[in-house]
Amino acid sequence: MENPMTTRSSIALFLTLVSVQFAWAQQAPPDSKKLTFDQDSVGFPPAGFEFARTGQGAEGKWVVRADKGSPSNHVLVQESSDPTDYRFPLAVVKEETHKDVTLSVRAKPVSGRVDQGFGMVWRYKDANNYYITRCNADEDNCTIYHTVNGHRRPFQNKPIKVAKNTWHTLKLEAVGDHFVVWFDGAKVLDAKDETFKEAGKVGLWTKADSVIQFDDFTIGSH
Repeated sequence: MENPMTTRSSIALFLTLVSVQFAWAQQAPPDSKKLTFDQDSVGFPPAGFEFARTGQGAEGKWVVRADKGSPSNHVLVQESSDPTDYRFPLAVVKEETHKDVTLSVRAKPVSGRVDQGFGMVWRYKDANNYYITRCNADEDNCTIYHTVNGHRRPFQNKPIKVAKNTWHTLKLEAVGDHFVVWFDGAKVLDAKDETFKEAGKVGLWTKADSVIQFDDFTIGSH
């Protein structure tokens, strides 16, 4: 006769494995890719991106640079310091769209007198219509917005310390109308919105005179 303790142990082990596999599936969506910029030429815009600007002022200047702390590592930098306040340079991944998506990026706010904000966009239709989540090292907060016809409106905000000249990790999971944002591993925003329901492009975002470094932009489809 089978030992009851053995049976219970087998069931417990099975449930643990199922739980681990489920958690892994939640954390690592299939069909993910990481854009590291290491294969892009220093001093030039990265391949596979298009560039735009919401609002007024100069266009952004998106250039690949060698990381000063590790020259073999390349980073993408938005270098334009035009101080126009309502100005949002965008670097958008070309030729692919996503509806339900997980995005993450490493970002370092380098300088900016008007602002030091960095973020990611999704369900991007054009330079005036998209979702964005961003964190700001001047305001010490993270916010989630929709931009409709060029007008930006926040629908959730949380105060959180965003250190300057420091690498941070920003992560977003968008499924249907539900959006969850993590900053440096901690969940900071959990919101719902139905403004944009269709698939769109994804990309990176800055504000005003923010000079920001980006690296390891990861895109995972659900």
